[in-house]
Amino acid sequence: MHIGERVQQRRQHLRWTQEDLARESGVPQATISRIEKGQRRNPGADVIRRLARALGVTADWLIGMYEEEQDEDEPAQAVAD
Repeated sequence: MHIGERVQQRRQHLRWTQEDLARESGVPQATISRIEKGQRRNPGADVIRRLARALGVTADWLIGMYEEEQDEDEPAQAVAD
């Protein structure tokens, strides 16, 4: 599963539109759309951080770092700063 699929899965789980995620994360909706479609496979660290924080997950989960250890339906929750 690539980052765009994870973003889309979590966003839909929250019942958010791309516009909702854009508003919460500060990442432009067009960028979110490209990430979800796989047209932007390697977003920068700042974009990943913003999306992860808005979606309430860790950046590690979002990029698939521990895919085999994590249940796909239960992403690692982000820790509050």
